[in-house]
Amino acid sequence: MKFSNAAKGVSKIFTAEILGLISFVLIGIGGIVVIGTAISNGEKVSDIAVNSIVSGGILFAIGYIIMAVGAIINIVGLVQAGKDEPFFKYALYAMIIYFIVSLIVNIAFGTSNYQDDASNGAPLLNLIVNVLVIQGVINLANAKQDAKVASKGLLIFKLYIAVAVLEIIAYIISVVTQSTTVAVVVLVLAIAALVLGIVRYFMYLSMLSNAKKMLAEDAE
Repeated sequence: MKFSNAAKGVSKIFTAEILGLISFVLIGIGGIVVIGTAISNGEKVSDIAVNSIVSGGILFAIGYIIMAVGAIINIVGLVQAGKDEPFFKYALYAMIIYFIVSLIVNIAFGTSNYQDDASNGAPLLNLIVNVLVIQGVINLANAKQDAKVASKGLLIFKLYIAVAVLEIIAYIISVVTQSTTVAVVVLVLAIAALVLGIVRYFMYLSMLSNAKKMLAEDAE
């Protein structure tokens, strides 16, 4: 069985993730430059936005442009892959629903707390989309009888769940109590989630790369 659409789509999704990583690094470096400039000039953190124009502004701009390009490529990839495997289509639906809800909230509530809640939903959207993409890759791997890609996808799926659980536990504990001892526990959980999150992300890239190679012959 050939999956020509999925082959092209997964390739684009992989490219989009690489662009996302590059944009993340550029924006991160831009932020460091901005903060460093503010500190060296003896300015307050609240005045950092002014410095971003002359110091980290270019890096921010390039980073966000690359991020936008990556997002467009990702959407195109999901549309293509969705023609062969429905879970990619579900991932696209999740993105569309989030953007519609965010738009409605922004228009209806302006600068209220509801707008902040909509913006903070981006990490959850990313989690849902990635989990759906992983399941799509697992399904393709099973259809292609590629146990290596399927097992890697299952492992990453479990990592995503583990990180999500750690983050939820840390959040709940931090809300329930503010004691110093609990703060240390929350910090440990947050660090563990961060480390696992980094490992998870690079494994996710590796899985997409393997899936791309698995489907390479179908793209011809």
